[in-house]
Amino acid sequence: MLLLIIFIALIVIGLPIAFAFGIAGIAYILCFTHFPPQLVSTVSFSQLDSFSLMAVPFFVFAGDIMRYGGVSKRLISFTKSMFKESTSAMGTITIVASAFFGAISGAAVATVAAIGGIMIPEMKKIGYKKEYSAALASSAGYLGILIPPSIPLVVYGVTANASIGDLFLAGIIPGLLAMTGMIILNKFYHKQWLVPVNKQDDGKHVSVGRGFIEAFPGLLMPVIILGGIYGGVFTATEAAAVAIVYGLIVSLFIYKEFKVKDILKIAVESGVTSAKILIIIAMAGFFGRLMTLIHLPSEISEAILSISNNKYVLLLMITILFLFLGMVMETSCAILIVTPILLPMAMQAGIDPIHLGLIIVFDLAIGLITPPMAVNIFVGSQISGVPVAKMIRPIIPFVLVSTVLLLAVVYIPQLSLFLL
Repeated sequence: MLLLIIFIALIVIGLPIAFAFGIAGIAYILCFTHFPPQLVSTVSFSQLDSFSLMAVPFFVFAGDIMRYGGVSKRLISFTKSMFKESTSAMGTITIVASAFFGAISGAAVATVAAIGGIMIPEMKKIGYKKEYSAALASSAGYLGILIPPSIPLVVYGVTANASIGDLFLAGIIPGLLAMTGMIILNKFYHKQWLVPVNKQDDGKHVSVGRGFIEAFPGLLMPVIILGGIYGGVFTATEAAAVAIVYGLIVSLFIYKEFKVKDILKIAVESGVTSAKILIIIAMAGFFGRLMTLIHLPSEISEAILSISNNKYVLLLMITILFLFLGMVMETSCAILIVTPILLPMAMQAGIDPIHLGLIIVFDLAIGLITPPMAVNIFVGSQISGVPVAKMIRPIIPFVLVSTVLLLAVVYIPQLSLFLL
């Protein structure tokens, strides 16, 4: 427990989580073990030496290309064309557009920034209170990691040695379920967050056909990615590289939203984002290996199994654990540290690794809108100018509905495994 205490103390004093992993591990090695210090370099490098993990920077870059390439604007225009003009429709548009963009970017924060940045002002125009608009966009943003392709599902696949293609396929129904739940909630819940306004017609209405044609190149990306993977044309990592090439073609020659000279700026931004994720993965891998060497996982497993080895009780305990971890830890970190601990006993209890992966990612997706970590809420606050404290009340029902849907996914495995 001393290792965990050191790690938590470093987090509390404000050290970035990647360095907290590394420094806590090195300090523990030097003071309390005879392990060689070079363990940190060898394990960290081996953690990143994975062909599958190359999909992470590729998907980040592809998502940024499509975001700056004007895909989000066209997705919103197309989604608007599908719904009648009503107050609830604007919230529905935000949710559906987030689902579409999530199927392109694979990242929650990018989805909140891309869709929320456009839709929060639009919702305000027709009478939505700003705090509710920000809460809605932040909640819908987590669809970015639930609907495939998904960066956390890639990380889980690498960690659990599970098929990334199967994980992507398994995420479709839970993702659509979460999207539908949010739409229904917004239909009845948004009314208490409306204020009278003079509605203005911006004159930018498009037909469903035209909206679809304009958005079609962007909508085609997830079809190419998932179709190529399941058709055996390429692996998930190769699909991410194909997505980059396709995204450049669409952005440069079809939408023409940026020029060749802008690619470097986008690549640098994507590189910084990817580096943050990969450094966390490297250091978390080292920290996890150290915990294994000091037998902490086996002790935790024994403690959990001493409570119950019943499959359904174990599923509930795993769900509660990851709901808590999602509130206090970065998504990739939680997957990397806890998955190696839980996976063996989950399989021993008869839990399918693919089903477990969807449970974990759905848990952590809810964590993105649950304080104190709540990355989506912080991003929503930044782009809307609404203080985080004011977003808490309107976001609570989205957390509750998401938790109910999560429990359905937990105890009805076919919701995840039906398409496999």
